[in-house]
Amino acid sequence: MEIKDKYLHIQIPCYLKQIRDVRKMMKDFCEELPFTEEELINIELALNEGISNAINHGSSNNKKMHVDIEFMTRGKFFIIVIKDYGGKEFNPEYFERITLKKDWGRGGRGVYLIKTIMDEVSYLFSNGNFTALYMSKKMKLNG
Repeated sequence: MEIKDKYLHIQIPCYLKQIRDVRKMMKDFCEELPFTEEELINIELALNEGISNAINHGSSNNKKMHVDIEFMTRGKFFIIVIKDYGGKEFNPEYFERITLKKDWGRGGRGVYLIKTIMDEVSYLFSNGNFTALYMSKKMKLNG
């Protein structure tokens, strides 16, 4: 099975209620991709966490800002890029480490969850300008 490269760009205002619409667009985008129902649910969860973090933390819930989301297929990979413009740099490894502690309180688990679900995860920081989350999932192609 060969997958043609596809691309979709979405821009949303920094409102958490927008996430529902983006999840629907992702499901439509992935309709013909070779993912199981369980894989799609997990990817949707990673997407949800990534956008929530971009809105809540990266953009500090600033309703005047926006978040860009890109979906694309490249070869065997489904790629999601989430970009906020709050320009706040952070250390993702810190949140991974504290997530593993039993006495850790609420929050901080999104970064760990994303890295657990997706095959590749990286962040690009431009301090004072933007933060971009790149995550990809390898598709199981026959042949």
